[in-house]
Amino acid sequence: MDEMTEVGHDIDRMCAYWIARKLDWRSKASEEFERLVCPQAFFELNPGRARLDAVNLCFTEWVLFERPLRQGRTPLQLYVDHAPDGVDTATVARLRQVEQTQFFSRFAILSKDGESGMARLCDVRTGRVYEVLDPHLCANGRWRDGTIAERLACVEGVWQVVGRARLYDRATPEQTAHDGPGEAHPEDRGDPYLRDASYFVRLVRDVMGLGGRFAPSLAAYVEGRRVG
Repeated sequence: MDEMTEVGHDIDRMCAYWIARKLDWRSKASEEFERLVCPQAFFELNPGRARLDAVNLCFTEWVLFERPLRQGRTPLQLYVDHAPDGVDTATVARLRQVEQTQFFSRFAILSKDGESGMARLCDVRTGRVYEVLDPHLCANGRWRDGTIAERLACVEGVWQVVGRARLYDRATPEQTAHDGPGEAHPEDRGDPYLRDASYFVRLVRDVMGLGGRFAPSLAAYVEGRRVG
């Protein structure tokens, strides 16, 4: 999440709240994530700090936004439903909008405006075009063609990035239009763990999992550091 955005601070505080309570969920969630994604870094002798950071970043995003923790509700939903003491109503209102509109997808980069930080992105899965506040994408000169996979939400009328997992693929959208990253592949049909997996989990498995189909063409960025 870019530091300049107000909702980014909201999400960081929400994340810190749940990390402080990780004894309640970490062990079981980790086992489930490793079973779903099978991170290649975990099988390497010296994977490097950045590669491990990328896996942990994706794990945290999955936990916060997608994995039910209690009563079928994710940590984000529980935080909004029962805001901790000290969390003001404006923060709850913003996070409620995140909870109601957030989704993860892969986007073709149509245009970028470095001054405003606005990017025009096309969801390769639906064809819908979004005007997105994404200063980090706009400032990165290397991210031109290809696609960026990230989590968006509409807050106070503005689409913006609400997750930290950002995965750039130098391949053009046309090259992965059929059976692309995150889609259900023929080889997955016999895997009971992937039957109900989200698009985000499938994509992470494709690019970070052991033998991931798209690992050679994709790079993850963890707080400015390139991974892969």
